[in-house]
Amino acid sequence: MTAKLWFGLGTVVAGIIGAGVWLWTPDRSRSALEQKYLARDTDMVDIAGTRLHVRDSGPQQAATVILLHGLGSSLHTWDGWAPALEQNFRVIRLDLPGSGLSPPDPTADYSDGRSIELLLASMEQRGIEQASFVGNSIGGRIAWSLAAAQPERVSKLVLVSPDGYASPGDE
Repeated sequence: MTAKLWFGLGTVVAGIIGAGVWLWTPDRSRSALEQKYLARDTDMVDIAGTRLHVRDSGPQQAATVILLHGLGSSLHTWDGWAPALEQNFRVIRLDLPGSGLSPPDPTADYSDGRSIELLLASMEQRGIEQASFVGNSIGGRIAWSLAAAQPERVSKLVLVSPDGYASPGDE
């Protein structure tokens, strides 16, 4: 190989290594993440055989709004919405299993049906008969699937860029 080719190859390798060093960030421990993002220890709740990170704010006797985040996100997606909504509504946000601070679901079932089961169980646990649902991305798909399956449990439905196509493996 010529010196020019070696120089070019060396430059590319150095660039890749440099980019890796620049982009690399160390993992944070679960306890550090909980300290930063868990408002109260009681926000981690057992629901239908799994643990979920749930925020329940606003007047407890007011009409309920449940906010569902999108794929690869968490309940913090709604940090900009929750303070305004909780002035007049009970606002429930949760990390779906395997998202945010919610650990993976031990059933390994991430279908819409399982998500609906968890939402209904959470509503039952909190004594909520009916709620308005706001969902983004996959949270939007879960919200409208719940509204179609259990319309009596949904008073209003707001969809923000919902995932509206049948994804492989979904029910």
